[in-house]
Amino acid sequence: MTSLTPTLSASSNGTLLEVKNLRTHFRTRDGVVKAVDGVSFSIPDGKTLGVVGESGCGKSITALSIMRLIERPGRIVEGEISLSGKNLVTATDEEIRDIRGNAISMIFQEPMTSLNPVFTCGDQIAETVALHAHVSDKEAMERAIEMLDAVGIPDARRRASEYPHQLSGGMRQRVMIAMALSTNPSLLIADEPTTALDVTIQAQILELMKALRDRNKMAIMLITHDLGVVAEMADEIVVMYAGKVVEKSDAITVYERPHHPYSKGLLASIPRLGEHRKRLEVISGVVPNPLNLPEGCLFKRRCPYAMPICDTAPPLQQVAPNQLSRCWLTPDGSAPAVGPDASGDIALDAAAKLSVES
Repeated sequence: MTSLTPTLSASSNGTLLEVKNLRTHFRTRDGVVKAVDGVSFSIPDGKTLGVVGESGCGKSITALSIMRLIERPGRIVEGEISLSGKNLVTATDEEIRDIRGNAISMIFQEPMTSLNPVFTCGDQIAETVALHAHVSDKEAMERAIEMLDAVGIPDARRRASEYPHQLSGGMRQRVMIAMALSTNPSLLIADEPTTALDVTIQAQILELMKALRDRNKMAIMLITHDLGVVAEMADEIVVMYAGKVVEKSDAITVYERPHHPYSKGLLASIPRLGEHRKRLEVISGVVPNPLNLPEGCLFKRRCPYAMPICDTAPPLQQVAPNQLSRCWLTPDGSAPAVGPDASGDIALDAAAKLSVES
């Protein structure tokens, strides 16, 4: 079997993917939806970035922007997406087609709508291998069967000849994972990769992804609602809310010392083994309508720490070494003002003492 290896290597500073000030907007009859609004992050070679947040926060649109799969009326209006030093935003369609499925692979959220119903599962994986690895059809099919077996599908050779509708939802998800991993990409974007899988198969898939990451120095961008999966997989975490990054740090810091009230709310809503509570904590309200976003802090309507200064949009500030937070709270979590009724001028003066990322 021909060896498949990633076609791109990390830049000289060890960063494989760097996203700078990415803005992806959708023009509708009712107005402009700023689905991704000034997002920046990087993923070092061989590391895993976890992206978390509620539905509608812009996680999947960020991933689709990286893959250059945004369809009209959406478009990338600003920003840079650099993969090993190459700007994907300005790359030609031909260049992007060569990168997709080869240097970058993506596990999509909905396997039934992502798989072609008129081709067998094996043929769809083999097509990807043949296109990017330039091997024979027989070798490509053997690679497809090998990957189906690797993701835990029993009797993989027989399943390779079956169509998507003949498989359960969990098996279809595993087919999508097998397809994404079949070319040993440099970067794997996994959008809810363990959805519809039972805990045993979920553990197998996560172990497979970690093994490939370690063996091939593959970077992973993991998008999920499951904070348990993020805790197990991620080296760094980006918390998104209403199209913006609201907190960014290493995984241990986010779990042990979250700063942004939204991050705290997400973690507080997780049931803990051994704890006895009458009710789980919840974040009140819902993600704001993207066509009617509040002035100032986008989270202020749901925030238990809301104060007058929140009518002014907070920048992404350094609140601790390697920890950024889009919140006016001071590093220790207290308000940057004297009392809850303090004027905005006092709060601004105190907040100015924080180190602000440009």
